[in-house]
Amino acid sequence: MKKLLLLLWGSMLLHTALSAQHIRKCGMQRKHEAMIAKNPDYARFLANQKASLQAAGDYYKQYKLHATTERSTALSAVPVIFHIIVDSAQFYNMGGASGIIRRCDSQIAVLNADFNKQNADSALIPSGWKPLYGNVGIHFGLAHRDPSGNCSPGYEVRILPGTSLTTVGYDIDSQPTPAEKMAATGLAAWDVDKYYNVWCINFTGASNGLLGITTTKSDVVAGWSNSWEMGVDILYNTLGSTGFTGSAPGTGGWEAPFNLGRTLTHETGHFFEIWHTWGDDDGLCPWNSGGADDGLNDTPPESDAQYGAPVYTLSGGTLNDGCKMNGSTNTQPVGIACLSYMDYTDDNAMQLFTPDQANVMASMVLVPVGGSGTTAGEGTIGEHYNLTQNPGLLVVCTPSGVEASPTETRSGLRIFPNPTSGVINVAVNSQAEKLIDIVVLDLLGRQVTVAKGESKDQYSLDLGGMSKGIYIVKCNFASGSITRKILLQ
Repeated sequence: MKKLLLLLWGSMLLHTALSAQHIRKCGMQRKHEAMIAKNPDYARFLANQKASLQAAGDYYKQYKLHATTERSTALSAVPVIFHIIVDSAQFYNMGGASGIIRRCDSQIAVLNADFNKQNADSALIPSGWKPLYGNVGIHFGLAHRDPSGNCSPGYEVRILPGTSLTTVGYDIDSQPTPAEKMAATGLAAWDVDKYYNVWCINFTGASNGLLGITTTKSDVVAGWSNSWEMGVDILYNTLGSTGFTGSAPGTGGWEAPFNLGRTLTHETGHFFEIWHTWGDDDGLCPWNSGGADDGLNDTPPESDAQYGAPVYTLSGGTLNDGCKMNGSTNTQPVGIACLSYMDYTDDNAMQLFTPDQANVMASMVLVPVGGSGTTAGEGTIGEHYNLTQNPGLLVVCTPSGVEASPTETRSGLRIFPNPTSGVINVAVNSQAEKLIDIVVLDLLGRQVTVAKGESKDQYSLDLGGMSKGIYIVKCNFASGSITRKILLQ
């Protein structure tokens, strides 16, 4: 009897654990359904937008063959501003001020890795999918200048009482004015043509359990949203990655298994106009009546979303589902794209964008406005090109009115260019302050290079072989140290 009770107790615990396990929930499909319910003409708009994507990606493949030199000199990283709206308990669970810094830094690192084929977990990609591992080529950095030209850490925080958060949530069922994006109740967007706006909030109401939702440029063109709403909303405790920040006091409020920063990777895919891999058709195949796909050739037909961390059953591939066979044709020879960032799997089960997904996103961001190849306004080539034209917004600055330390004043330290594509120059006044050394660290605190101090006023360090992202430059002088962030893009 005792053994039976233990077995029953264990079974109940297992059931509770499985019931409590969270699954990914993105609001894009429900938003599209709400758009169509409001105005059936949106169905045509959405179908045209999706049908234009392959042409946009194909256009970019040709464009980059002829514009490599121009692109490498004309583009900068996309400035990201995080608008964090939480109550005091949530603020603490995020790690307070220092935890939020780590989360924002690590989230930028995740975006840069995922969008540039530099994610370490790419080693998990099955052999059959290696040729389908795409490089988007878009870089990101924290916005260090606000729209008025003032210095910014790349994020802003508004702490509201817990009772106020019910007015902040973004309820996609009733589609109210998104209160978190209004200055009176939340934090308003910065110029959407210059900044990538990301709101980190607590979803409430009927949208409880939601991880993210995106307002795209095509939503604005369709008349569904206002331009000042454009950007991404993510659940506040999915911001950042434990893989970069490590463990620290007060940072236990992670939304596991969504703690590797992939919620924003997924939503950023939507922001640059790509769809879920299964096409949001509720279990159908593209050849079924009412069936659909994501509009891209290299993501196999897929009946519905995959959750958790699927067990792969194909040698060198993933797994098949109900859309494997179209008549006598096997449409999933290497399985479905459940390892794409645009499926619903856990953060640790996502490893890639496909080349077509990558090319579509690149066409929206890396091509000058006016590129041809898609229907105007329905996922238009170059719609976010302006985000790459503001390098000055990424440069770390010191707020006016803040007194510099004696070491900073005497040394006359300058680090440039920032952002950089490889070489950084460190200028000092060697006659006024003795430089011991210059140490460059990654965001995990690991030393990547060091230069000994000499009797000269300028040093050059080549970081060209390093992974793209944010690094810390620590200049150690005889009387103290000065630390700066730089962006390698």
